[in-house]
Amino acid sequence: MLPEPANCPLCGSSAERIRSLQLRGFRYTCPRCGSFGIETAALGDMEAAILGRQAVAPLRAYGHLPSIHRDRQGVRVGRGRT
Repeated sequence: MLPEPANCPLCGSSAERIRSLQLRGFRYTCPRCGSFGIETAALGDMEAAILGRQAVAPLRAYGHLPSIHRDRQGVRVGRGRT
């Protein structure tokens, strides 16, 4: 699949996204936030945006692809699959 233009759900900057079946959502590449995955269920969720902004940078610093998920207990950010 080819990347499509989109706004970053974490910071609002112009970014690119690719649909990811593995992540059940999208993989974003943002000039400010870097690369990360986000489930479709977490898109548009303000809690996901706030938590994601705080948690994405440390995971990327350790070489992981951050992945943002939403479940019954709320939003979680963890190491995703590349």
